[in-house]
Amino acid sequence: MNIIATSILTKEQEEQIKALQEKAFQEEQLGNEVYLSSEMNIDKEKPCFFLLNEHNELVSFLCAFFPSPGEVEFNGFTHPSHRKKGYFTTLVQQALKQYQHMPFKQALFQCEINSKCGKAYLKKRYPTLDRSEYVMALERGNWNSRPAKGSLIRLTKVNRLLADPIVCETFEEEYSAATKDLDILLSDSEREVFVYEVDNQIIGMLNVHHENEERVMLHGVAIHPDARGKGYGRAMMCLALDEVFRRVETLLLEVDSENPPALALYRNLGFQVCSQVDYHRLIL
Repeated sequence: MNIIATSILTKEQEEQIKALQEKAFQEEQLGNEVYLSSEMNIDKEKPCFFLLNEHNELVSFLCAFFPSPGEVEFNGFTHPSHRKKGYFTTLVQQALKQYQHMPFKQALFQCEINSKCGKAYLKKRYPTLDRSEYVMALERGNWNSRPAKGSLIRLTKVNRLLADPIVCETFEEEYSAATKDLDILLSDSEREVFVYEVDNQIIGMLNVHHENEERVMLHGVAIHPDARGKGYGRAMMCLALDEVFRRVETLLLEVDSENPPALALYRNLGFQVCSQVDYHRLIL
């Protein structure tokens, strides 16, 4: 058994992980794919990818995401023919050992609702459910454009300073962290970042990830705290849907079970839940 812990993957390692993921997902028709980049982690140098090899074959993989100083999220899988051998647990232990000096208060383990093996594993080891996250989808043919106040402005590296005054307060992050995340988004050729302006004041943000020519994923949808509860979130979403559906057929987004107002808004706009990921909690 050989374990590799790294923050940057080689092309060969990425191909091995994707091949293993396909084998692990095939039996249960899963789709919660791992994100093979450390760019959005609060500590980009800390190992976040853990690969377990047996006889020079990748048989188990763990990915860690650090969205904030308070928690780490785990996602991973093991080859179907190598399960129940303690490999995944070994990777978790290896990761927690790496993070013992970090300020994480809890670890969250992702599990798709239709993953029988994943649910059995977590029921035995980490049974406490913290929250659920839903992926919702809307097709262009099911969207009817609606009048909306304000306008969307696409951000570039030239006009990015438009967002700086609100990005920290909107996402409740420190200035340096928030602006660094924005720089990463603007440097990603597969993403578009928009700010929402009403009466010459920017009060909202979102970004669009182009997964392919027909489908995009909406991320980072947020309205400034001072402007919430006034219908601006709905207006921004209507403008975003008009913009996106000029070019693609399907729009996806993620929403947390702890955000009932957003869940209700998306359903009202026509989105339907297409998958669910549960987060099981381990207090550190």
